[in-house]
This record gives sequence, C-alpha cells and structure tokens, in this order.
Amino acid sequence: MKQVFEYIQSFVTIGLLLAGLGGVAWHLFKEDGWLGKILGKIWAVQMQNPLIAIPLTLAVLFIGKLWYDHNRAKGYTSKLPDVLIYVIMAAGVYFIYEFIAQGL
Repeated sequence: MKQVFEYIQSFVTIGLLLAGLGGVAWHLFKEDGWLGKILGKIWAVQMQNPLIAIPLTLAVLFIGKLWYDHNRAKGYTSKLPDVLIYVIMAAGVYFIYEFIAQGL
C-alpha cells in the first residue's frame, strides 16, 4: 500500500511539473506573450540609453562571480532547486485551475 501511495505521489508531482512548465512556456512564447513584452521593454530602454547596459552587465557578472566563488569556498549547499520545483508545481496547480475554470 505504501508503494501505491508513492507511485501516486510521483505521478501527481510529475503532472504538476509538466503543467507548470507547459503553462509557463505557453504564456512565454505565445503571440504577445511575456517574452515579447519583456524583450520589447528591454529594447526600448536599450535604445534610449545604450551605454548604460555595458557597465551594468559587467557589474552583474562581477558580483555574481564573487557570490558564486564565496558560496563554493564555504561549501554552502543551495535550497534553490527545491524552491524552484515547488514554485513550478504551484504554477502547475494555477494553470490547471485556469484551464478548468476558463478553458484554453
């Protein structure tokens, strides 16, 4: 009986992950989706102030490398992958609800 419960839990987890990834991909890549809006805003800012992007990008890369090296040297393990899985599963619940409530 315990094995059946574990199988059901695995299928629900995989189903929610697939629904979350599918819903995010749908909203990201559809016409006038999230990606188009984000890239449009980035493009508009870049065209207004193109020189600000170079030092900003370099600063982000430098700070990211320092943070990564510090965490690696201290041996910290990250909980981010677990949190990301739960966020995608929550998105799956939301997109399944939206699909049932409103249809595609």
